[in-house]
Amino acid sequence: MGLPSSNVDGAALEAELDQVINRSIGISMLLVSTADGRAIAHRSLNQLDPRRLSAMSNSFLTLGETLSRELGLSTADYVTMSTSQGSMVLVRVAADRPYTLAALGHADTSLAILLYAARDSAARIKQLL
Repeated sequence: MGLPSSNVDGAALEAELDQVINRSIGISMLLVSTADGRAIAHRSLNQLDPRRLSAMSNSFLTLGETLSRELGLSTADYVTMSTSQGSMVLVRVAADRPYTLAALGHADTSLAILLYAARDSAARIKQLL
């Protein structure tokens, strides 16, 4: 587990990330990683290390999923982190293997808009993985 499918269309995945960044004012980063935390595609308006962020993002989402199960809830669809400088949404992309999509929004981007854009993008990305 961990490697993207051999049939992943890297160019189409990159184009999807470009489209989301260009269309969604207020999103400053998108990152797609494998379930074991390896970056496979990213777009960022900031200087960020996708390798480090992939590992941490996947761990954070996995922790949220584990906490959800421990509480007797259904599987967590996403987890969020909000700060005064912006918010991050982490969405599990359940393709032939599990992937993580991380989306970072600016401070003035509403969490609802960020979540909608991330979930919509995750649904399209799933078709590419």
